[in-house]
Amino acid sequence: MKKTKTHELPKRLLFTLLILAVYMAGRSLLLYKVDSAAYQLEELNSQNIVISMISGDRYQYTIFALGIMPYITATLLMWIFMAIRGAEFRARYSPQKTERMTLIIMLVLAVSFALSRSDSLIFKESRLAPETLKMIAILEMVAGAFIIHKMATWNKSKGIGGQTPIILVNILDNLFFTLQKFNWEAFQKPLLLCLVMGAVILVMENVLIRIPVQRVSIHNFYADKSYIAFKLDPIGVMPVMFAVSFFMIPQLILRFVMLFFEDNRSLQMVYESLSLTNPAGAAVYLGIIFALNLLFSFIMLTPGEMAEQLQKGGDSIVDIYAGKKTKRYLRRKLLLLCVFSGCVFCLMMGFSLWLSMGGEIEPELALFPATAMILVGILCPLYREVKTYRKFDSYSFFILKDPKSSTYSNRFERM
Repeated sequence: MKKTKTHELPKRLLFTLLILAVYMAGRSLLLYKVDSAAYQLEELNSQNIVISMISGDRYQYTIFALGIMPYITATLLMWIFMAIRGAEFRARYSPQKTERMTLIIMLVLAVSFALSRSDSLIFKESRLAPETLKMIAILEMVAGAFIIHKMATWNKSKGIGGQTPIILVNILDNLFFTLQKFNWEAFQKPLLLCLVMGAVILVMENVLIRIPVQRVSIHNFYADKSYIAFKLDPIGVMPVMFAVSFFMIPQLILRFVMLFFEDNRSLQMVYESLSLTNPAGAAVYLGIIFALNLLFSFIMLTPGEMAEQLQKGGDSIVDIYAGKKTKRYLRRKLLLLCVFSGCVFCLMMGFSLWLSMGGEIEPELALFPATAMILVGILCPLYREVKTYRKFDSYSFFILKDPKSSTYSNRFERM
């Protein structure tokens, strides 16, 4: 009998590296006639630095200017839509249809983001009219967003981490840029905060709250090992990652309203207060983190549906009656974890913003600790995925997938 190794991990790592090489190449291709020299002296604040983690290049003037943001936002909207419609609707909704709807939403968002971005682009002198150059730039950015969507989809099926490696590249780029911009003295306190916050997130990502479950189908040694598990941060660092994007929404709404009420000083004062260097703006930002932590957790983990699935399978949580009591128990447990993790997120980010407003750290470094939180938050699942494929490769198989068909066949070799 001939045993064969799969080499799954090296193949997936190689594919992911290829995807990242294409992404890095796209980040260096300027939009048609964009004047890159006009951006060299622009300063990036802490808000823009965090946004660029899920957008494309730092100044957003290449064909990958929109980055992964349209795809991630479209995916989140589909998750929300599916959660609202319920489990029965999801069972009838095919994965292919879900993928098509996600693509349509992604393209709509990409067009919207590209239109907004095109107004602030600076072009070189050209025979073409400025409006024509803007239209070309919009088409290039939308095409770039579509390419990134495809790369993330392919990497999800053939590589490692889905869209996470793309976000990781953006984070590392921001880190190198920030390190070059400030001296060591300016980095001492933010770096200490990064280490503390990274350690806290590492603990929260790996500590599990286990809820023991009695399963009617298991009557052996493993009956006592069945449980529902929640992390200390049930949904990870997604709230911190997307808080700045949601923080921009009231800013954009106020900016639009101010077009019609230019002389309204009250609106102007509210708009100026919505900055991370202002206590009111910082409070709004922290409130968004807390709210997103609750919203994402209940939408994606759906404790109500967990209870229904347990009841349908005849299973139950130990010492808890099936049905409504199980549903209330799971919701209460998830709510407590969300409140705890939300308070931890807000406490850590609030302390960094407080130091910034007090002049203890540079304003541009106010959200720098968030980078450490997001970095640890995405590296943990990446490590677990790599570890899984490594264990998979440690086995030798005599049943392998036939490369010329979609079926599995036994491959034996007579001794």
